[in-house]
Amino acid sequence: MSLFDFQQRFHTNQDCIDYLSELKWSRGYVCRKCSFTQCRTGNIATDKRCLQCGYHESVTAGTLFHKIKFCLLKSFHICYRISVAKKGMSSNELSRELSLRQKTCWAFKRKVQEAMSSSVQFALEGNVDVDEFVVGGTEEGAQGRSKGDKKIIVVALERRDNGQMGRAYGMTIDNYSADEIGKLLARHVSAEAAIRTDGWTAYEKLGKEWNITQQLSEKGKNFGEMHILIMNFKTWLRGIHHQCSQRHMQAYLNEFFFRFNRRGFVKSIFLKLMDRMITHSPLYHKHFAT
Repeated sequence: MSLFDFQQRFHTNQDCIDYLSELKWSRGYVCRKCSFTQCRTGNIATDKRCLQCGYHESVTAGTLFHKIKFCLLKSFHICYRISVAKKGMSSNELSRELSLRQKTCWAFKRKVQEAMSSSVQFALEGNVDVDEFVVGGTEEGAQGRSKGDKKIIVVALERRDNGQMGRAYGMTIDNYSADEIGKLLARHVSAEAAIRTDGWTAYEKLGKEWNITQQLSEKGKNFGEMHILIMNFKTWLRGIHHQCSQRHMQAYLNEFFFRFNRRGFVKSIFLKLMDRMITHSPLYHKHFAT
């Protein structure tokens, strides 16, 4: 959906309400209070009222649009810009573009990032590279894997035979231990995958459960695709958002890899995001407060 098509399709707030109604009720009606499956029209045409308990449900109830403090049209615009723009948009940019407070844009963007989290339904298969990296400043007088104020991230990337990148996932970890790195493998990598890693000792322990081959990194030369992916993430994070706390780093990983894994389906990425927004449980500012 191009920007022009988006603006033509969602021209008014009512256009957004009608779209959410069509999307939400297309799966059939189930009362959120008593699970009854029959209803009648609510106070307005797009709402539903349960015929058994009388519970009235709007199109935004039970979704990530629940109780937002600004119009749906602007919320749709945020979803579109974050999902379709190649590098996404910062809350400051959204604030200037939509005449909303920066904190308001940031809080709603965090909801969008939660909708962008992996469904964990499609594990990485075939040849998979795994590596860790850090984001943040360096600790004075320390090198390598010394933590300091660095944020540690582990990434898994499918390596295609034609030299192209496949899908990828990233996860924040507390340290470089086998237990922490193994969380990513268990969540996102198929048990049959052929995993290639660098020479870090933690992978020796993981090799007892996974098909792991270790190879010296040579400063990234032997892991060219992975090196490019990591550099792209760092450039995106520092260039668009400048910085991110440890608490919210996973949310920004969700956003980056949601777009990365759908880079070949730009025309449908917004529609995929809206489907997730409507099926995700409500979140409020208290969930993101520092």
